[in-house]
This record gives sequence, structure tokens and C-alpha cells, in this order.
Amino acid sequence: MDTSLLLFLAAVALGAYVQSITGFALGIFVLAAVALLHFSSIPVAAMAMNIMTLANSTVMVLPRLKKVHWPTLRLTLIGTMPAMVVGVLLLNGLSNHAQNILRILLGLMIIGGGLVLVWRPHPRATLSSKGGFIGMGLISGLLGGLFSVSGPPLVYQFYRQPLPLLRIRITLVTLFSIMSVGRLTVVGVQGQITEEVLRMGGLSIPVVLAAAWLGTRYPPRISDKALRRGVFVLLVITGSGIVFTAL
Repeated sequence: MDTSLLLFLAAVALGAYVQSITGFALGIFVLAAVALLHFSSIPVAAMAMNIMTLANSTVMVLPRLKKVHWPTLRLTLIGTMPAMVVGVLLLNGLSNHAQNILRILLGLMIIGGGLVLVWRPHPRATLSSKGGFIGMGLISGLLGGLFSVSGPPLVYQFYRQPLPLLRIRITLVTLFSIMSVGRLTVVGVQGQITEEVLRMGGLSIPVVLAAAWLGTRYPPRISDKALRRGVFVLLVITGSGIVFTAL
């Protein structure tokens, strides 16, 4: 098996494991691996990511649907879905005419994801306003359309809410799954679901399922803070490397 493929699948496994514990990170690790290894193009990897996200949700969400906080999920989707379409169209334009700008944006997004992971905001006394969820949905939808990674704004928004951590994580993964279905529909209508997309997504499914199951059943024996700090350092180094090579 090709070395770059093995490294890519290792990044998929790490991302799925971390996501099962924190509620996000799968897409960040996958796109970072693609950008550094040149294993595929960013648009192709973003589409394959949607397939991986759906596989991940079967392990994390289906057994825990009762944990989803549906009111906040519905409000967030009002913002995410239209913005996601705009993000997909923007990705098509940048991938055709401005590859370096696209890579810089990806690197900055990865660094931002690391910052969100390590920074734990103080929970609010009450839920945020409806406008707050819709507004964060707009930002995350744009990122989701561009990179299939809508996590950082949503993680910031949801970890501030006065809800149990498990409920927050399950709601986040459910949101990512619904957005993945929407994004696959948009790119499918455009005829962009190619053999390469299906190959990347298909090869990753067993890896995602195994890693998500391990993270759910056997979380690491280190503190949540130590785990987040370690992932933060890794993501900042990776994102900085992508920005540097693009510049």
C-alpha cells in the first residue's frame, strides 16, 4: 500500500478518535493530511470528508439520538444550509483560480480549530439567543461549504451553552452529519462526486468506524485538558506549515 495513503488513513483514524471525544476534529486532521501530503486536491478531500462524517455519526449519534438538543440544532441549520451552498460555489472558484489563497485559508482554519479546542469558554447562565445560533450557523455553513469543516464556530457556540457535555458533543456531530448530507446533495447535483471521491471516502469508512468505536469505548487515560493541549500544538504546527508553504 502506498505510504502517502497509509499516512492519510492514520490522520483519518486520529481525527475520528479525537472527534469521538471532543465532538469535532475529523475534518481538520483529514484536510491537514491532504494539504501536507498532496494526497489529493482539497475539493476532492472535502467531498470525501462528508462520507467519513456520515460513517462517524453511525457510531456516535444513532445510539444516542435522545441526547440531541433539537431546538438549538434547528436554529443553527437555518443559518448553515444557505451559507453552505455559497461556500461550495466559493470553493469551486478558488480551486480553479487561486490555489494558494485556498491553502492559506485552510491553514488559518486549522490553527483556529486548534485554538477552539484548547480554549474552554465559561458556560452561559442561559441559552444564547435565536439570532446567535443562526449567526454562528451562517459562519459555520460557509466553512462547511469551503472545506467540509464547520466545527470551530459551532464548537465555540455550543460549549458556551448551559448543557451537559455529552449532549453538546452529540448535537455537534448530528449537525455535521446533516450538513454533510446537504453538501453531498449540492456537489452531486453539480456532478462532482467522482470515482476518486468515492475511493477516498470508501477506504476511510472502516478506519473511521473503528477509531470512533475505540474513542467511545476506550477514551484516553489522560485529562481532557492534556488531550486538548496536545491536539492544539499539533494543529497549530500543521496549520502554520500549510500557510508557510502556500506563501
